[in-house]
Amino acid sequence: MLINTIAQKFAITQALQHRDFRLYWAGNFSSVIGQQMAITVQAWLIFDLTGSALSLGLLGLARAAPAVFLGLLGGIMADKVNQRRLLMITITMNGFLWTLFATLTFTGNIEVWHVLAIVFGIGAVQSFQQASRQAFFSSLIDHQHMSSAVGLNSAIHPGARIFAPVVAGLLIDHLGVPLQGAGIVLYMVSIGTVFYSFMVFRTRPRAVQRAQGASGLEDLKDGIKYVRNNRIFRLIIGTSLMNAFFAGAHIALIPIFAKELMGEASGSSISYIFAAGGVGGLTGAIVGGSIGSKRSKGRILLGSALAFGGSVIVFALSPWYALLLAMEWLSAAGNEMFTVIGQSILHSEVPNEYRGRVMGIWGMTYTLAQPMGQMQVGALASGIGASAAVAIGGTIACIIAIAGIGRDKAVRDMGIEQPANEANTVVKD
Repeated sequence: MLINTIAQKFAITQALQHRDFRLYWAGNFSSVIGQQMAITVQAWLIFDLTGSALSLGLLGLARAAPAVFLGLLGGIMADKVNQRRLLMITITMNGFLWTLFATLTFTGNIEVWHVLAIVFGIGAVQSFQQASRQAFFSSLIDHQHMSSAVGLNSAIHPGARIFAPVVAGLLIDHLGVPLQGAGIVLYMVSIGTVFYSFMVFRTRPRAVQRAQGASGLEDLKDGIKYVRNNRIFRLIIGTSLMNAFFAGAHIALIPIFAKELMGEASGSSISYIFAAGGVGGLTGAIVGGSIGSKRSKGRILLGSALAFGGSVIVFALSPWYALLLAMEWLSAAGNEMFTVIGQSILHSEVPNEYRGRVMGIWGMTYTLAQPMGQMQVGALASGIGASAAVAIGGTIACIIAIAGIGRDKAVRDMGIEQPANEANTVVKD
């Protein structure tokens, strides 16, 4: 097959040799296209209804609040139950919520509390879905193709972000009145979730070992203890969470920067910034997914974290829209490289019986840390301004990267001329 020939030649595409992974990846891609369109709609809608930085922060809080209580529970379920079945159920539930969101928006009956309530509901469902999605694909591939699979999965979000926000912005601006255009975008999101569920249904994952803990609480404690006792895991996951909270949260204020530099927060001016991040993220995912096991992964982790935080600082202080776009590209590239390399290390080292819980904690980067960061940056921006709030967050992210990974020799030197029997050893305290 042509796909297999291409996969054999390009390292990042090797996981596409597996039929079930191709099905899952295609379904996930369609769903993420919808999610990226929805992010643009939500940001535009909240800012159009309120014009408030604090309201943009509340949108982040609505996304994050469910993960506070449900994120780790989702990880426990991912280790306990049939991940394929759990994915199909949660994807279908989200499809219903997106359809409700679309109908309220299209008919012009949408209010701020509707947006926050539905986003909260979607976040609650995704808290269960996140860990299963992160753990599920490992049962569709051979272990030696893990880096490829992680890279391909990580490329989905930035790849979709290149064009999906632009399409959403153009539909908002030019298809009927803006609310009708936004409603149609949300109906498209719902259709994407249906396709995703169908693709997951068609997969036939191999059986994996399940956790055998006495209770959910015991499993939760065991999973947290496992991460806490492995220094490499602790540093990588901790840095990811802090990156998202302090630097990644800047995306919540994109409508404000668009208005300041372009004169208005139109769907298009907002979407082009998201798209620039998509191009950068795809670049970072491709580079990160192509790095072999003998490369200096630890130093690349540190460099990508610093590139992320540093470019967010310049983003915040940019006087020109073009420079803002360039810095969004660079920040997304650095963040995605960190994500791909860090996640591939986790997947390569964690046993199957812990995979769901470890990836559930990792997934809190997106379900908890970044949305909560959006709340704090929105509140801070309402007091000291968007530029100052975002610059502070980028600075803190850089300091954390240096103080954590930068000071830890075991993590910093990962992949540098290690003997084969040491390269796959998780460093414990």
